[in-house]
Amino acid sequence: MKNAKLSISLLLLLLPLLACSEEPPEVEWQIAIDGDVNQSVTYTFDELVGLRRARIMDILTRNPENPDEKTSWEGVTLFLLLQEPGGVEYSVDSWANVRFADGTSHRFNLAELRGALIAFKDADGNWLAESGGAPVRLVAPNLPSSHWIDGPVRVTIHAP
Repeated sequence: MKNAKLSISLLLLLLPLLACSEEPPEVEWQIAIDGDVNQSVTYTFDELVGLRRARIMDILTRNPENPDEKTSWEGVTLFLLLQEPGGVEYSVDSWANVRFADGTSHRFNLAELRGALIAFKDADGNWLAESGGAPVRLVAPNLPSSHWIDGPVRVTIHAP
């Protein structure tokens, strides 16, 4: 009886971990880094997932259209992508044009993108690709969440 209770307790503890699969979903997705960089590069979804991961914890969404809430994300920092493999030199006047899967684009000052993630998991450890939306999202803690856009496919750096 004691072993049965221990087994059930252990199973209940492990169930959330099993539900959040560490195995990435099969996704056809690419993001290109180009412009004023030492070397243009394109990452597949699998390559992104294989890079050193980072987390943003308990960030306030600050969206004027919805109530504020705290969210957390896991992904790869945008600045890691800019440094691999050829790097980029930029100044305070540098900016990035980010194009999204829906064809729209947005211009960001690079300072606004400090700490930004190309996120592929949400706060619960769920893959964004499994939620029915884009498999990645640009999450920038220095910007309102209305600027966090699903599906970045190209980041073009412009340095003066």
